[in-house]
Amino acid sequence: MSTPSIEAYRSLPVPSRSVHAWRYTPWKKVHPTGNPDVIPTDVIAASVSLSMLDGTDVPAGISLKMIDSQYPDSPLPDDDIAAAFLRGICKEHWHLKVESKTVLESPLLVEIRAGGHMAAIEMSVEIGAHSEVESVWTISGEASWFGFLRQGSIAVGTEYTEVMEQALSSSTVLLRGEGWDIDRDALMSSGLLSLGGSLLRSDLRSRIVQGSMIRQLIASHGIGDRSDDHHLEIDHVFGNNVSRVVLHSACDDSSRGVSTGQLRIAKGADGSNASQIFRNLLLSPDARAESIPELEVLADDVSAAHGAASAPIDSEQLFYLESRGLDPEAAQHLVVEGFLIDAMKELGSAKLIDWLRGRLTIHLDCALLE
Repeated sequence: MSTPSIEAYRSLPVPSRSVHAWRYTPWKKVHPTGNPDVIPTDVIAASVSLSMLDGTDVPAGISLKMIDSQYPDSPLPDDDIAAAFLRGICKEHWHLKVESKTVLESPLLVEIRAGGHMAAIEMSVEIGAHSEVESVWTISGEASWFGFLRQGSIAVGTEYTEVMEQALSSSTVLLRGEGWDIDRDALMSSGLLSLGGSLLRSDLRSRIVQGSMIRQLIASHGIGDRSDDHHLEIDHVFGNNVSRVVLHSACDDSSRGVSTGQLRIAKGADGSNASQIFRNLLLSPDARAESIPELEVLADDVSAAHGAASAPIDSEQLFYLESRGLDPEAAQHLVVEGFLIDAMKELGSAKLIDWLRGRLTIHLDCALLE
């Protein structure tokens, strides 16, 4: 059966490796069948649930419902092949809505689980004006392939902070597309702990306007032959706003970390302040990391910076820890934990950083026992 979404996907050319966003992970590699012409029909819907992290009831004014309509005016461009494909195969579209002037004492908890051979889900998030909201997202499951499309808006004067733990099966292929609109005088802080999966391709995009700010903070841990590819784009549509991108990737064994970013400051968007920093910790001679930060600045009065660095683990740090009784593997894991959680220091919520630290500690402890 053909739908407008499927036809939109079929009208798009397969992106070449010369395209910035697809330089390292070709579309064919993350397509669930390996054949870009095939639209799989046996994709099942991932499950999603909403609760409060402290176990209390979800307050009035917050809802999670399945809806029929697509997300309007998406920050993801019409020629984004991943988003078009995910819209075409997703059988369910869930909408998380927080009414205006909502102030939460405890974070929301959104749990997504992907089962079966191929799974996918489309979600939209709407955070109302003049709200203060924190949320925790978890992604887990044993699906061989999982597609996750998420789009959202942060309304005027709102402060929204979220963390996400991606803990899929070590054999899962993940295709993720995401787009956010950050309205005037709004702040979005997003922390991602990327731990699971075998081959992962994430395209994260956002648009910010006057007085708004976005922080995107990512920590990725690679073991085995895991490949984790993050592409980030932020459009400074108007001036007097701030964007921060920080990505720390720790790569062990023969794993690979990829980080590409593009910050665009539009003509006339004076007063914009944009930065992106990619840091890679190489724990093995066979580990690899590629980082390409890019800036496109069309305005005159701006502050824009980017940087990337890759280095092996500090032998002096290891010696110090081992001299205090830790064995070499435990010492390395402690250094890795500190390096990854350091990516979250600008998150702005001690409660959520502590939650992430706990999840990371469990992950590293389990790896230590294997």
